Amino acid sequence: MMKGSIIRKRDEGYGFIKPVDGEKDVFFHASALVDVAFDDLNEGDVVSFEIEEGPKGPAAANVQRASDDAAAPVASDDDATE
Repeated sequence: MMKGSIIRKRDEGYGFIKPVDGEKDVFFHASALVDVAFDDLNEGDVVSFEIEEGPKGPAAANVQRASDDAAAPVASDDDATE
């Protein structure tokens, strides 16, 4: 599963996700959501998803809200205080 943030959401029931790996934005449709309603998602929310080939190119599938800890930055050893 990939992770990303919702960067655009349209009232027509679709939007776009920016993958955390910096890849090209991915289209998603409300019908691809799992365990979350389209109206409960907001721009900036972190989601996990898979990529599948849609009728107009790559699209997100199995889009789920990511757990809170998935969005938290990971501290490196350099960030630790002595």
